[in-house]
Amino acid sequence: MKLGPEFLIVKDAPQPSSEVDAIIVLSGNADRLQHAADLYNEGLADTMILTNSTESETTKERAVSLGVPGEAAIEEPHAESTYENATFSKNIMEENEWDSALVVTSDYHSRRTKMTFESIYGNEIELTYSFSSSFFDPSDGLNEHEEKMTFNEYVKMIGYSIRLLFE
Repeated sequence: MKLGPEFLIVKDAPQPSSEVDAIIVLSGNADRLQHAADLYNEGLADTMILTNSTESETTKERAVSLGVPGEAAIEEPHAESTYENATFSKNIMEENEWDSALVVTSDYHSRRTKMTFESIYGNEIELTYSFSSSFFDPSDGLNEHEEKMTFNEYVKMIGYSIRLLFE
C-alpha cells in the first residue's frame, strides 16, 4: 500500500446500484454540491441533506439554483467538521427512518470521509459514495496548494483515527 497523496483518494468505494433515501452533501467546495445536484437530477434520491448549510457552497438557495426543489433539500446548519457532518446527518437519517444514503464529497477528502462515516454510522444505514473531481491531481506532481492539502488531510486522518478508536 502506497501512502502518498494518491492514498487520499478512495477508488473502490461502494456505489449506489439503485435509488437511496438521501444524498448527503459535505460542505467545503462548490464542486460537491454541483456533483450532488447532478446525481439528484439523475433520480438517485428524493432528498438531499446539506451539511453545514450556512457555507455559501452548500446553501439551499444554491441547491435550488442547480435544479433541486427547495422541499427536497434539508438544511443541517451546525456541522463544522467531517465528524460532525457524519454525526448530524446520521441524526437526520434516523429521525426520518431512512436506511440508505449516498455521501458526496471531493475526491481528495474521500478517505477520511469514508473512514468517519463508516465508524459513526456502523451497519445501521447502508452507505454508498460518490466523489466529485477537484483540483487535486497527484499523478502530475503536487503544487504548493496540493502539498499543503495533502499534509492537512493526513494530519486530520490521524487525529480522526485516534478519536474514532475511543468512541
